[in-house]
Amino acid sequence: MKLIVQQNLLNENSLEAINQAVLKNGIPHEYVSIIPFTREIVSDHPLTGVDYLPYGSTTFTMETYERGWLGQYFDPNTFRADVWNDNRDDMLNGRGMILSVKDAVDNFRNVSPKSLWFIRPTEDLKTFSGQVIEAGEAADWLTDAMECASSGTYQLAPDTQIVVAEPQNISAEWRWFIVGGKIVDGSMYRMMGQLKKEHETNPSVIKQAQEFANKWLPSPCCVMDLALVNGEVKVIEFNTINSSGFYDHDVEKIIVTLYNYAAYPL
Repeated sequence: MKLIVQQNLLNENSLEAINQAVLKNGIPHEYVSIIPFTREIVSDHPLTGVDYLPYGSTTFTMETYERGWLGQYFDPNTFRADVWNDNRDDMLNGRGMILSVKDAVDNFRNVSPKSLWFIRPTEDLKTFSGQVIEAGEAADWLTDAMECASSGTYQLAPDTQIVVAEPQNISAEWRWFIVGGKIVDGSMYRMMGQLKKEHETNPSVIKQAQEFANKWLPSPCCVMDLALVNGEVKVIEFNTINSSGFYDHDVEKIIVTLYNYAAYPL
């Protein structure tokens, strides 16, 4: 098993942390690049076979998923908001609507244009980032996205499924890396709407995160974002561990644990 890290477009601090982890622990690795606007991987050595653990962009994730790399933990059938809602009762936007882009535009045209809504793609490999937006602005933006769908600028076909929900009053947010169903490491990344990176060491908070991880997961290796909403913890979303960014995380611990899980499966 070899760790393959996409070096272009990766945060410099994350790249350095990964580099230190692999060198310190003797993890076989290689740095590659993706040619912009393509899925072509540029590497110093031929990447033959499937015995690889990839880490990089969502484009890299999709390419390596289609190549069948063994250390790729993305599954398009489970990393979807509608599937999460079907399998868990603690999703933050579990009561939201799953609509096509076309139907979402119709919905936004029939409500107050200044009303606020949360929207995000149903699928994990996000065509656009989740956001709170006014109905009128959302209708205009999504309409423009549909008109540009064939150009590749937005890639939002009219039948693209998105989540439409009422915004939530979120007090704090955490990101947890999960390997083999077990919490490996976590970091707060936002408090009261402001960026706040803080490594999580509180045993009770970690225990609670593990209780959430003990329920249904889209993959035994994934990233789980949790939120504190009106005094109650909810799951914001799940992300692919092969392409999720770090905050104030112990990157070495995550990389070593994930590599060992991929390289030495039980």
